[in-house]
Order: sequence, then C-alpha cells, then structure tokens
Amino acid sequence: MSFKYPVVMPKMSMTMETGELIIFHVKVGDHVKSGDVLFEVMTDKIDMEVDAPADGVIDSLLAEPGAVIEIGKPVLIMLTDTEVMAFDFGNEEVEAVQVEQIEQVEVKIAPPTAAVILNESVKAVPKARSEAAKRGVDLRTIAATGPDKTITMHDLNNAQVDPAMAARQKANRALIAKGIEMSRGIAQASFSRTVNSDFETATLIRAWASVLRSRPDLAIHTHVGVALIIESKYGSALPVFKDPDHLAHEDLKALVASTSEAAKNGKVPLAMLTGATTTIFDVSRYSMNSSTPLLFPNQVTSLTIGYGTESEKNISLTIDLNFCDFYDGALLLDALVASITKH
Repeated sequence: MSFKYPVVMPKMSMTMETGELIIFHVKVGDHVKSGDVLFEVMTDKIDMEVDAPADGVIDSLLAEPGAVIEIGKPVLIMLTDTEVMAFDFGNEEVEAVQVEQIEQVEVKIAPPTAAVILNESVKAVPKARSEAAKRGVDLRTIAATGPDKTITMHDLNNAQVDPAMAARQKANRALIAKGIEMSRGIAQASFSRTVNSDFETATLIRAWASVLRSRPDLAIHTHVGVALIIESKYGSALPVFKDPDHLAHEDLKALVASTSEAAKNGKVPLAMLTGATTTIFDVSRYSMNSSTPLLFPNQVTSLTIGYGTESEKNISLTIDLNFCDFYDGALLLDALVASITKH
C-alpha cells in the first residue's frame, strides 16, 4: 500500500514565515531514496536543499520555481510504502498534514526581474571576478571601462547592486544583530591567549568540542554543537558541526571543507542549521589580531581566533558567568591550548 506524504516548506529560522522555491531536482514519476535532494528553497537568511524523508516515488509537484510558499505548506507529494509524519523542520511538533488539505494549494509567484545584459562575453580582472561572485553580481550586467572592454574593480564598485541580494544581506545582518543584542544582557567575561601553533580549523573544532565534553558540570546541552562563522554572499553563515569530536580527523576535515565551500554560496545543509552550543569565529584570515567574542543566545561559550605572526595565533574565549566562574574560563582555555599544541 502506498501513502501520500506531503513534503512541506521547511522552517529554517525563528523569524521565517515564507520561503521561495528555487528549483526542483526531481520530476513526477522519479524514484527517490531517503536523503536525495528534492528541491531548493531560499529565504532572507540562507539557501537550503530539502531532502527526501524516506524512499518513494514523486507523485506530484505543487508549485513552480519562483513560488513564495508559507511555512508548512506542501511543495510536492511523495508516495511511500510506509506512513510518514509531515513536519516543518523546526523545533515545534507539527501534526500530520491530511491529503485532503493539499489537493488545492495556492502559491504566489514572484514575478522574475530580468537582468539587463550588457556583455554576453565577459572579460574581467581576477579581483573583480572573485568579488562579483561574493557579492552575487552578474558580470554581464556591468558596463566595462577597462582595456579591451575588461571589467575592472572600479566598474564593479560603481555597478548597481542586485536589490534582491542587498535585501537578503540586510535581513541576514538584522537577524545576527538581534541575536547579539539579546546576548548583551548576559553576564559574561572574556580571556585571551597567544598560541605558538598554526592549527587547522578541523583540529580546533574537534579539540574545542572535546574540551567542552570533558566538563559536563558546565554543560547545559546533551550534545556539543560547534557553529563556525563563514563569510557567504548573503553575509555570515553559521553551519553547526554536531559532536565533531566523535568524527575521525580526516572525515571532519573533509566535512569542514565541503560545508565551508557550500556556505560561501549561501547554502548550508538543513541538518546543520540548528543545535549550536558554542561558536567559533576565525578572523585571522583578515589579518585581525582578535576581537572580543560575544555569546549567542543559549550558548555558554564562544571563541574568536585572531592573527598573531606566521607561527602564532590569538585565541579569545567568552563565557557565560551564569554557568561558569572566572577560573572555569581560564581552565577551559588552558585545556584547549594544550590540546591543539600537542597535534
């Protein structure tokens, strides 16, 4: 017997109310396995791939790319051999969606804005090309003033920023600012150390998770989730690596590399959007010595990694004094430094 299962618009943040369907990766009649990517959606915060919750067959597609759909509303219907509960990918429990409720689905189609193409064949200096990718600017829409009609950084900086991209960047900044403002009311203290070691990001993530796990008396969560702040085209992305100290080093290293690359393009796997218990912000690549890390809501600790010399880095730790005392912070930082310098 086959059951109809509606795959709905996921909830990817506390403030999200709608999402825009970007593209389907399946068509009616396709056989899919659990974990296969079904479609991609876009919000002000991030782009997201939505996976199949079970093995099955695609019965129907209920929207077109460009549709703006409310959270919890179905995007496609699957036929499965076992009955599956529909959910909204958020933290709240949701009742199963009845098939009768999804026969007629109204969606709002966002009218596409056609880009003005000035250059079909684009020539650009390398810096302008890389910066355009970061900013989400289509080089074909920029008038070139350089030699042989080559786009320069001056051309890029003077170009009109995509309004949709600018809106998403603004919304992303506002979301992060709201979280930081909430944390300012937390009693917190910060500590810094200089480390004579040029450690890898995966080494740091794994070591920090292990240190936190060794202090269950300070833990307020069952699992350790390390959020890594990564620069994306929409602003800051915060993928969460859950229990990274349980992964082999090479596996974690590969996961960090692939996730970082995806995050730069505004995409983070759905499972990595929640569960952070601590945050790491590496500003050493920007030649910054360090900055005082601020706590995010529901996190007891946060780290910032700053630039020292070719063989040195600065580590700053912030703790929530409601859960840690001053000496707890010093001991945590000592344990982290000892762990990463022995590798």
